[in-house]
Amino acid sequence: MRTKQRKPMSVTFIRTGERRYAVRATTADGQAVQMDPAPGYDPLMPHDLQHFIVERCLGIEGGIFGRLAAGGTAGTFHATATGGDAREASRRRRKRAARDGRLMPSLADDYARSERATYVCWHDWLAHSDRPESRARAVGMREGAAGMLARMPPRERAEYSERKRAEIRREFQRLSERWTTLAVGESFTEPW
Repeated sequence: MRTKQRKPMSVTFIRTGERRYAVRATTADGQAVQMDPAPGYDPLMPHDLQHFIVERCLGIEGGIFGRLAAGGTAGTFHATATGGDAREASRRRRKRAARDGRLMPSLADDYARSERATYVCWHDWLAHSDRPESRARAVGMREGAAGMLARMPPRERAEYSERKRAEIRREFQRLSERWTTLAVGESFTEPW
């Protein structure tokens, strides 16, 4: 389900350590939030990068990144300090966190939808990989991904056409290639 107009935002994925990463999102009005450390490190592509790709490609507006673009925190991000008065920065963080609970009540199911999409698309990308070790990982996920697809409502399952899965695989590949070349301290930014 797409909203009328996606709010613009830039999202930066930062490799902060050998097995650590952070995510920073900056909205068009300059407001920034960050999650550091972020969970789900993977050398090919961290979990939140997977969410970013599927939410952007499938138009999941009430997931993590749509909520950030709308001014929320998605429950795990925190407003970043931009210098100046510490009391004012603290007030902005509290205001943004409180706003998160009021955002997009009609899209509350999008968090779960995003998790399902991430698992299904991650499996699909690994299964189509040229790398034998990635295809082996996919074998272990096959039953879970098939069960997830089978339990989806028909309208949601219909989103996974071969054309759409191929588009998502291309994005996974493109951004995995960017991610795997980063040294500790390096980052890349993508538009939302």
